[in-house]
Amino acid sequence: MKKGGTTKQEQRKRIEQLIGFIVNFRYATRKQLETFIQLIMNLSYFRRLIDYVVRHGFVKVCYVPSFKTRIYYLTKKSKESICGKEAYIEQYHFEKRYAGINTFDHHNMLVDSYFLLKSHLDIKSWECEWVLRIGKSKGDKIPDGLMILPSDLRIAIEVETSYKTREAWKTVIELYRYDIEDVLTYHGVLVVAATRDDYAGIKTKLSSLDPDFCGEKFILSDLGMLELGMCFYQDKLIHLEEAFKLLEGVK
Repeated sequence: MKKGGTTKQEQRKRIEQLIGFIVNFRYATRKQLETFIQLIMNLSYFRRLIDYVVRHGFVKVCYVPSFKTRIYYLTKKSKESICGKEAYIEQYHFEKRYAGINTFDHHNMLVDSYFLLKSHLDIKSWECEWVLRIGKSKGDKIPDGLMILPSDLRIAIEVETSYKTREAWKTVIELYRYDIEDVLTYHGVLVVAATRDDYAGIKTKLSSLDPDFCGEKFILSDLGMLELGMCFYQDKLIHLEEAFKLLEGVK
């Protein structure tokens, strides 16, 4: 990891990277910022950078009593600083309800999934749910994120923190069939379950509802499997890289 002094240009670039991360997920906890700086930016002095962006007005801090944690979100100054470099930055905003009881766990699992995927894959870009929702109608299926690989493979990300009925999954499959086969929005879907039991339940529902389509277009994993870079695709446990190569062959 890099240490030592930095030029103004280097510092500016690092601030923009950190701002870009917060843009993707609307907000971040202190631990998530530290992980991003260490894992993605490859810097060891995370405290210095976080304190700098807060002290200089790029980021604000909000304490959430129900979770006994502080969350960090962007200010008007940070939005202006990357105007023209981040798509739709002018539409970014933060409200405390985004860190509510029903959304906080989902947010954290999505960020965890992002870090685990980045540790195993070369990701070209990542688009967030709130950006994907711009211009869409209420009936459109909006994934939790969109991961684009260097091959331009477009993967919808679905993070599952709550139980879905068989009928709910049937609807999800129908909506993604339209997005994948008719309008070509995505090439496939990566579903990440919170636990191994959830993974097993989702796997059973997908295979019973539409084995051919789900077998070709849905990749399934859980947090424990993602940590190892593994997933379930085409009726077998394989590495994520292999799964996406196979998917590219059938897109």
